Amino acid sequence: MATSADTQAALFSEIKRQVSAMSTVGIGAPSKAAALRDLAAAYRHAAGGPQPGGSASGE
Repeated sequence: MATSADTQAALFSEIKRQVSAMSTVGIGAPSKAAALRDLAAAYRHAAGGPQPGGSASGE
């Protein structure tokens, strides 16, 4: 079973690959921004970090 660090490393590698692919594909800025937002949320989730819309005070 993969460790949390392995999962984060694999996800980060995939994020870099996706960002590189987006730079070569003719998609608009709003689509790129949405994809980056989703990729960042996935990385934060894998890292155990705070999620958008979550409680900042830990309630």
